[in-house]
Amino acid sequence: MKKGAGILLLGLLLAAAAFTGFYYAGTASCRTLMREPQPELAWLKKRFNLSNAEFARITQLHEAYLPKCRERCRRIEELNAKLQQQLAQATTVTPQIQGLLAERAKTRADCEAEMLQHFLQVSRTMPLEQGRQYLAWVEQQSSLRGEGMEERHQMDGHHHMASESRNRSASP
Repeated sequence: MKKGAGILLLGLLLAAAAFTGFYYAGTASCRTLMREPQPELAWLKKRFNLSNAEFARITQLHEAYLPKCRERCRRIEELNAKLQQQLAQATTVTPQIQGLLAERAKTRADCEAEMLQHFLQVSRTMPLEQGRQYLAWVEQQSSLRGEGMEERHQMDGHHHMASESRNRSASP
């Protein structure tokens, strides 16, 4: 019985050691990135093979952009809260609601334009080919790809709203 318990204990210890070794080996690159001075940007340096000088310039651009971005996000959230308050009390679309919708849309458009400007500045800091790859990547990862309400309302190639309207008109 003691021999079986010893073998079981040894097996558990070996399994724990193997797991720990594989875990540390598998997460080594992520842990290295997290120790960088700008961990949120370190992946960029690695992915686009940037020099220290290019990375330093991108870091400066990023640090200059963030406060403006935070302010735009704060403003959009503020407009969302005001809109929610109006909608909670409304039974129709009031001029105040229309105004808030228009202001929020303009603020979002301004935000996207500033974001695009930032992405273009970052891409110009990179060598030409890396800059092109970066722009292609951010287009796919951001709101710049044009996906909005029209994408959320599509079903099987047809507009969801249109098919709902057809379904309601076909029902008795």
